[in-house]
Amino acid sequence: MKERSIRWLMIVSSVFGLLWIGGLGLTLGYYFSDAAEAPPAIAVTAKAEPPKQTEAEEASFRLLALGDSLTRGTGDPEGKGYVGYVSDQLKTKSKQPVVADNYGINGQTSAQLAAQLQQIEMKSQVQAASAILVSIGGNDLFRGGETLDNLDPKNIQGIRDEYLRQLDTIFQQLRKDNAEATIFLIGLYNPFIALKDSEATSKIVRDWNYEAAEVAGRYPQTVVVPTFDLFQLKVQDYLARDLFHPNAAGYRLIGDRVASLIAW
Repeated sequence: MKERSIRWLMIVSSVFGLLWIGGLGLTLGYYFSDAAEAPPAIAVTAKAEPPKQTEAEEASFRLLALGDSLTRGTGDPEGKGYVGYVSDQLKTKSKQPVVADNYGINGQTSAQLAAQLQQIEMKSQVQAASAILVSIGGNDLFRGGETLDNLDPKNIQGIRDEYLRQLDTIFQQLRKDNAEATIFLIGLYNPFIALKDSEATSKIVRDWNYEAAEVAGRYPQTVVVPTFDLFQLKVQDYLARDLFHPNAAGYRLIGDRVASLIAW
């Protein structure tokens, strides 16, 4: 009788033990199943938004300068060029912080500027600009003085046609990347007006500026800034020692005119 009781007790204990183990297995199964379905903690981090610009950065007036040695400031002992004088004036007038980025390259032609605007960094700069200053064409036309040896109208026309084609490409790209910023194209002056053939060279420069203005007129918020008259009467007073680039006084004249046209 005693042996039978012990046997039944062992059977009952085994049954309860199996039930406990089964329950534990189900519990662990549900636990790990939920854990596997739950999104990992890193997913939350991945959804975080990138840091935004500070209020100061968003409020800045960004001046982007493109083009040749005129933009670079060659000939100015202080290296400021017209871009530096424009920036100085804007800083005295504006309550906004003014940031000037100068990408001028000595010797740059219109074709080279058109290629430069395809660079990712330049696209970013153009997109962020409040105003864009462009001086380009002097190297296309004068070619380091080479053109002075051949002032034949057909030769000049061929040079001008290629420049106008590139200028149109430049404006197209600038407007594609930034539809809001005002673009200022700096017109050409005649650095050779005091030399022989001044009548011919002056006509060439005036015609060049006129045709460039016609191209600029196809694009909204695009302004041609004349400079021919600034150098016309006293060109020697405003040229650097190379008798081609402006000196500090010449750059200041250009800078004053550009700054007066920039609206807030």
